[in-house]
Amino acid sequence: MANLAAAFDLFRRGLFIEAREQARTLIQDEPQNYWAHYLAAVSSAFARELRDFESELEALDEFEVNNVYQYYLKAYYALLQHDIEKALWNYLEIANDREGWLARALIKKFRKVKELNGVEFHVADFIVLPAELPPPIQIHVKPAEKEQAAQPVAIEKAETVKPGKKAAPGWQYGKAARKPRGVLATALAELPYRRIFLGATLLFAATAAVVIVRQNLRDKKAGVQVPDLQIADSAAVMPVVTGDSVLYKYKTRDQVITDFERAKQLLAARKVNQSLFLLNRLMFSNADFQTREKSKIFLGFVQEPDFSDFNDNLTLKELFENVKLRRGSLVVASGELRDVAEENGGTMYQLIAREGEEEYRINAFKANSVKEEKNTGKATGANGRYVQVYGRFKGLVGQQQAIYLEALRVWR
Repeated sequence: MANLAAAFDLFRRGLFIEAREQARTLIQDEPQNYWAHYLAAVSSAFARELRDFESELEALDEFEVNNVYQYYLKAYYALLQHDIEKALWNYLEIANDREGWLARALIKKFRKVKELNGVEFHVADFIVLPAELPPPIQIHVKPAEKEQAAQPVAIEKAETVKPGKKAAPGWQYGKAARKPRGVLATALAELPYRRIFLGATLLFAATAAVVIVRQNLRDKKAGVQVPDLQIADSAAVMPVVTGDSVLYKYKTRDQVITDFERAKQLLAARKVNQSLFLLNRLMFSNADFQTREKSKIFLGFVQEPDFSDFNDNLTLKELFENVKLRRGSLVVASGELRDVAEENGGTMYQLIAREGEEEYRINAFKANSVKEEKNTGKATGANGRYVQVYGRFKGLVGQQQAIYLEALRVWR
């Protein structure tokens, strides 16, 4: 078992050839070791040794084990043969499994895509790996074997019980006989306060349950929801082909894992902007398909914090440096109000914000549901008009590349 774990560790470090050779050594010693065969097959796939992958997959088929990870290998082999229909059949077999999340995503993709090229260069985008080897496998025993295995146990129990001695009560021998009540116990049972006591106990238990539920809901609302997603077992760095729209290029898989874990830590610390930046960078990078999909799922957990908790404001200059990666970030901007116009369902503000020696044009849309607040500071500007906006960055608009914000709070 230790040798198998060491071989799997070689695979996780990207040493696919070494992992396959060590798995083959284990197979020579233990020909019936299913997970050694599996590791040899998946290592051959990641090493792009497709002939070896085919032979190892045939060896796996001889085992009467069809788990979710083997279906991923079968589907990937079908994709290598440009047989998308067969790959879909294998993905449909595991779509309802807990580890079938990638299969569900690929089913939607392959129902639209009729042809797929370069599959051998993107192995990590089509295979889900087990968290550790070997995972538990349920071995089903036939009913006849169960009866045969149970017979010696029954005989042994019969020998241990003496004929003249009655067995002690328990779950094997049924319920113990109830002792007859005495006169005092019967009288106490008939008194009405027993029902009163029972009702009071139930009322107390219900009140305590309501208090606990409310407290848990309050704590859950006050806390930050951080998704329990992991990429350490599947993270990989994919080769960048000329012409690919990649905004950030990772050099090692460790950098991918570090950024993903850092995004979770920043979200727990309510540093929403920094967390969004890392997740967007992972989505538009050369990270593997699973990491990019989990980053997209992660973005759904990122919620705007209360204004009093907002603690990582951005400079306007940072928005221009990373326009695509900063979308969704929260910004506090203030400056001289130039124009106010009513639009569908809200108001559009145009203001000039100054940051150091630079001036920035800002368009901020405020929905009618957002109420203006009174600015407690001194009014500034040419006409004494001053506005402060707390909003979400949506991008740049117009020929002058004005910053566009979705206003969450406005002070005038």
